[in-house]
Amino acid sequence: MTNWAQYRPGSAAFTPENIDPFLCTHVIYALATINSFNQITPIEWNDQQMYSSLNGLKNINPALKTLLSVGGTVNGVSPFIAMVAKPESRADFIRSAITYLRSHNFDGLNLGWEYPGHNGSPMQDRERFTLLLSVSFSVEPAHGVTLSLKVTNLLLSIYSFVIYIKH
Repeated sequence: MTNWAQYRPGSAAFTPENIDPFLCTHVIYALATINSFNQITPIEWNDQQMYSSLNGLKNINPALKTLLSVGGTVNGVSPFIAMVAKPESRADFIRSAITYLRSHNFDGLNLGWEYPGHNGSPMQDRERFTLLLSVSFSVEPAHGVTLSLKVTNLLLSIYSFVIYIKH
């Protein structure tokens, strides 16, 4: 579900209250971003309230898993570019992300970076993104956190899939 869907006119507006918690096994909440301190930060004024409503669905269906998607652009630039630039900032992001996810009752993180090495991102970011993923598996508090990636083919952008890695 997207945080901007709440602004659709009339009956097209969509919030966590519109979700049947038995319809899916996983729900991804989009979208949060990354601040200059390499920490997840909400975008909309009511995101934290929406997090609570979405994760409250787990009281109805305890098997439901929720993930928070991080990505988008800030002033036209991916927030991942600065974060992946140094090993320390990658490690800081993963540690703070785990704390953020747990404090808001999310089961995992969806990394929605389109596209490392393109759209103003240097080609080295492809390798840096891979290094980010390897750091995410080495951080001890990450145990039990699901990591998903949005992977989109640049040539055939209509094909998109998500992989889930249970750490």
